[in-house]
Amino acid sequence: MDDCTVCASLEGRPADIARAEGMKLIGIGQCEGVTAIEHYLCEQCGAVMARQLCGCSSEKVWTVLA
Repeated sequence: MDDCTVCASLEGRPADIARAEGMKLIGIGQCEGVTAIEHYLCEQCGAVMARQLCGCSSEKVWTVLA
C-alpha cells in the first residue's frame, strides 16, 4: 500500500513537528532515561513511521519505515 498524504507530508520533516491525527504511538526507545525515538502506526494507510528525537539536527526527522 502507498503512503497516504499525511505520511508523505511528514517524511523528512523535523521531529519537532507534532504527529498528525490518526498516528497511533506503538513504541518508544530511550537512551539514559530520555526518549530518543518514537514509532507510530498510521491508521489510514498502515505505514510505520519513526520520529527520531535525539542526535544532530539532521537526524531529528520523521521517517517512513514500512
